[in-house]
Amino acid sequence: MTDVQKPQISFGTDGWRGIIADNFTGANVRLVSQAVVNYFLRPAVPGEPVVFIGYDNRSQSEYFAAEAAKVVAASGLKAVLSAQSCSSPSISYNAHKANAKGGIMITASHNPPQFNGLKIKMGFGGSALPSDVDEIVKELNALYDKGQYTVDVPAEVASLIETRDLRPAYFDGLRGMVDLEKIASANFRVVADPMHGSGSGYLSDILRGVGVEIEEICRDRNPVFGGLNPEPITQNLGPLKDAVLASKADVGVAIDGDADRVGAMDSDGNFVDSHRIFALVLRHLYEDKGLRGSVVKTVSTTTLIDKLCAKYGLSLHVVPIGFKNICDWMLKEDVLIGGEESGGIGVQGFIPERDGPLMSLLLLETMATRKKRLEEQIAELMAEFGPHEYQRVDLHPDPSKMAAVIQSLKEDNPAEIAGLPVKSIDRTDGTKFLLDNDAWLLLRASGTEPVVRVYAESTSQAKVSELIDAGLGLVERV
Repeated sequence: MTDVQKPQISFGTDGWRGIIADNFTGANVRLVSQAVVNYFLRPAVPGEPVVFIGYDNRSQSEYFAAEAAKVVAASGLKAVLSAQSCSSPSISYNAHKANAKGGIMITASHNPPQFNGLKIKMGFGGSALPSDVDEIVKELNALYDKGQYTVDVPAEVASLIETRDLRPAYFDGLRGMVDLEKIASANFRVVADPMHGSGSGYLSDILRGVGVEIEEICRDRNPVFGGLNPEPITQNLGPLKDAVLASKADVGVAIDGDADRVGAMDSDGNFVDSHRIFALVLRHLYEDKGLRGSVVKTVSTTTLIDKLCAKYGLSLHVVPIGFKNICDWMLKEDVLIGGEESGGIGVQGFIPERDGPLMSLLLLETMATRKKRLEEQIAELMAEFGPHEYQRVDLHPDPSKMAAVIQSLKEDNPAEIAGLPVKSIDRTDGTKFLLDNDAWLLLRASGTEPVVRVYAESTSQAKVSELIDAGLGLVERV
């Protein structure tokens, strides 16, 4: 075998991500895919010998997916490759529906365009759990131990790969989760923004099929996402705001680059973040649909969820960031809804996976059921539970300082922050300062990119800004 350098591959919050043509290469994709396949081939991993492979709209994603599919096919497992770019939830759904071993999704989700990645999906319909990833890392290390730093597959295995349109089955699953006729009868004007990602056409195809008036923007494939990161947060949704206001729409909904996260815009052009989406859908599931179960949220998510759970008498689990931690609870008990700050939310009765199109449809169902726009419903929540304002800022420290920054955050024990006494410190994931008046500040290094995120919540935007400034100071002093 040709003597090559051992690749630098590390797994983060949700699979493996890297810079295209740096460490994210065809050779490395084949190597990681082989480790995943070796894990799937273990008798202890349940499911039929089938693996679904999908890809997003990033540069070269279809090439990387084809390379992964070749590795799957060469191993003797049946490789089912998506016929076009697709959403991450559609891979999870199809794998679950087919009782497959799992899936491989080529995507870097909401990361900047120079990144790509490989998400691992399991046959239960969600992302690989930490225990699964640990075993896949062992398989990768076993390849290294044998001196195998790449994987070559014969060209003829390409003929063994089945190409399939994965959308119809997934769309049927979505249709079974909401009352589309009720949404249609409400006569809302909707704008959808797939952010040039692989969920393009999903909402428009489903909603136009029942007569909903929907405009879809940013639907063409653009590997640099129009110069905006494909994450549905306020600074990236200027095109959606403009479209909502220009068309006098009732609501705008956005999904990220691989369609597993959600954001929204009310009819006034105000951003509706995932915290409020989470709260609105939780209220809808409990009060309007009569569903019951526990609730799971990550440490970076609003205390409004805590207050709703207390009102309804629902048990609440708080977990580290990463939907895999929510998925873990969804597999253990009957979870009504689970969500995270970054827009990933999943609900009971589908798959244990975050899903942007599903959450968009549930938001529309909420509006149709209550006959109220999002701004009216949010006003109701704030009137009942008090104001909850939130902000997140991403910092990009010099990579050489990241270790020192992380260490300093582990050691900080201030008595007060921005004039508010520190009641306690939670280091479940990052460093979270719990303050008076239900305010909090969280500092956390990302698990998928060289970023330190600063999160804050309080009763006013002015106080949130003070907390964010204090958090920035703690990070930047290193």
